[in-house]
Amino acid sequence: MIRAAAQAPPPIPVPMFPGATLVVDAEGRIADAWFGPSSPIAAVAAAGCDIFATLDVDDTTPDAARAQVLLASACGAIAAAWPVLAADAPPTLVRRDGSVLGVMWSPIAPGPTIEGLALFVAAGASAITLAAPPEDPVETNRICVDALGLLDECDACIRHLHADPAARHLVHHMFRAVHTIKGSTRGTSLRTISDLAHGIEERLDLLRTSDDPAGSTSIAGLEADLRKLRGAVVTSRPRGEVDDAMTEMSADCRHALSDLRASLVRLRRDDRGAIDLAARAVHRISDAADRAKFRALGIQCTGARNAIAMIADSESPIDRSLLGELAALEQHVELYANVYREVAASDAGPSVLVTLASLLDAPDDVSGSFDGLVGVMSGAGVPSLIAAFVAEDPFAMRRALAVLVDASAMFEPARPRDDASLRFERAQRDLLAAIDGLREVPPANLADMRAIVQRLVWTQLATIGRRLPRMARSLSAELGKNVAVEIDLGDLLVAPEIGRVIGEILVHALRNAADHGIESPAERLEAGKSEKGTISITATPCGERVTVTVRDDGRGIAIEKVRRIAVERGLIEATAAAQLSPNEVVELLFMPGFSTATTVTAVSGRGVGMDVIKSLAEAHGGSVDVTSSPGAGTLLVLDLPLAPP
Repeated sequence: MIRAAAQAPPPIPVPMFPGATLVVDAEGRIADAWFGPSSPIAAVAAAGCDIFATLDVDDTTPDAARAQVLLASACGAIAAAWPVLAADAPPTLVRRDGSVLGVMWSPIAPGPTIEGLALFVAAGASAITLAAPPEDPVETNRICVDALGLLDECDACIRHLHADPAARHLVHHMFRAVHTIKGSTRGTSLRTISDLAHGIEERLDLLRTSDDPAGSTSIAGLEADLRKLRGAVVTSRPRGEVDDAMTEMSADCRHALSDLRASLVRLRRDDRGAIDLAARAVHRISDAADRAKFRALGIQCTGARNAIAMIADSESPIDRSLLGELAALEQHVELYANVYREVAASDAGPSVLVTLASLLDAPDDVSGSFDGLVGVMSGAGVPSLIAAFVAEDPFAMRRALAVLVDASAMFEPARPRDDASLRFERAQRDLLAAIDGLREVPPANLADMRAIVQRLVWTQLATIGRRLPRMARSLSAELGKNVAVEIDLGDLLVAPEIGRVIGEILVHALRNAADHGIESPAERLEAGKSEKGTISITATPCGERVTVTVRDDGRGIAIEKVRRIAVERGLIEATAAAQLSPNEVVELLFMPGFSTATTVTAVSGRGVGMDVIKSLAEAHGGSVDVTSSPGAGTLLVLDLPLAPP
């Protein structure tokens, strides 16, 4: 058996799991243990016991050997290495009597290194639940795209919080965003992201419940944690199936750059036959920059196109200053690629570019002078960018500033490589440009045409629901409940922005229904119900709007409990609370921070879910309504436009 010297990790509080939760060190010794109601082993495992003996697993089997390798290599390793190490984690272990144990692994890393592993063990039906099918890389990428969008919002909040530490609404906004990231990644292979988000959620919870303004140390710590989370999201994207914006642009520009270099050589010899070649090359680079959302690079492409037009219109010898614009475009793309490689290899990761870009809008005392800006950048570990700032080349400063302007888009996940969707997107751009060029068609008709063309890139709601069954399985195991999800989103198409909002809302609605609505199997049997609770999600078009319903057959909302808790937490006066109708009491659930849970768990208890649902719906021109029947379940009705207003 493989052994590695390591101190036993300190006892770490782990949320209750319906099976057994065992904290194990590098040598396979149990440091601590918790036993849930469905534990497959007796509560006799003591500190120092061997994990394989406790589980009655032959430690010479291949899966046991994989577990030994995982323990020996993970304990003492840096926490950031967990996504790679987790590839060796066996999802099942076979006991000596032939029965199967389902297992999940999670690192315990209070600091920068992993001190031990938490092993979640279940048997029977739970084991089957834990052995989830392989995840769809496109769906994983979609989750990462949503998470990066939410992190962009957090970055904006951080910048404002530096200026106004007492702005509580910014802390609440970040809390909701991070909670959404945690919810969407929990129960997937993105467990590292979920764990990081949970830790940031704890930090934000302290800030939002404090009466004092956020201190500079707290903000700096929060900023560092958000950078780690962004790095984890970027590195967790499936490779091969999808690429980030810079990788895709580099692939699209490869041949165009070769043509641009060849045309420059010929144009320097006054060969006007190369003008068309240069024009086609610049056009292809411009299209690639547009797809990658590189605005500053697009502006440089415009300068190159103008230079080509001036060369073509003049019969004089080719002006070498105009060729400088074409050469600058080539160097522009080269700098983007160099900076991309340096940042990808650095410890700070992509967040360093976002941080540097924020200096452009920082107060004068931070970056008001050129020397001050370069001084701050000198420690960033991006030599190509610093060299561009101090170079004497007249175009160098422009290139460096362009990189910072486009920094936020450089590492953004690109659209999954779907030829059909790319063709539709390009066709949409061409059609919209053609519509804008029409002069003799009445404006009303043009508006109708634009509306039709814009629907070319709308997405199916059905694709948004792919993550929900997996999430339900994870929640079932974590909560010790039996939950089934029935989804019927039909063939309804919505604008991408609305699709993202509905996806976020459904994540929170499903978690709330599973945790607060659906009862435990014992409670359901006692109430005369089936052991298995059901959550039904449907979508129905209604003109230019969509109605999404989430219905569960659980216990319903305890109106009097909600009324009492609202008074106890000072959210409403007792006299006013007594006069509220049942529907008005239900509205209290949407108040920030309100929760009926008595303890905070990794699933819920912070009063975020319903608050996020209402905020997202109203911010996008929609509404949400909740009704409930005691003992029969709860119905959430979401109304949103098919496209942003």
